[in-house]
Amino acid sequence: MACMKSTGRQNGKMNPTRKMKREDLEKTLEYQNRQEGLLAGELIEEKLSQLQAFIGHLAHTPHGRAELQLRTKRFGDCKRLAGETTGEFYGKLRHWLDRT
Repeated sequence: MACMKSTGRQNGKMNPTRKMKREDLEKTLEYQNRQEGLLAGELIEEKLSQLQAFIGHLAHTPHGRAELQLRTKRFGDCKRLAGETTGEFYGKLRHWLDRT
């Protein structure tokens, strides 16, 4: 005789315990995804703050001030545009600083 695999169904109906576990798992995963999204957003905010603080410190040294003036002359100002997300602005500002 061949063995039949249990599919979680009894007489054509899904096992209610299995269904509840699956639904609970789906809710947990949705919550985790929302939390990870929030954490990622907070992380980008923190990175942007640190980058802006670094630029602020550069502006207080003669060499840093000259470097920022040179970048502004070569690449233009790097200002946040209306509607630009934090992540987009962080990437643009990081690229502006990394360019040579």
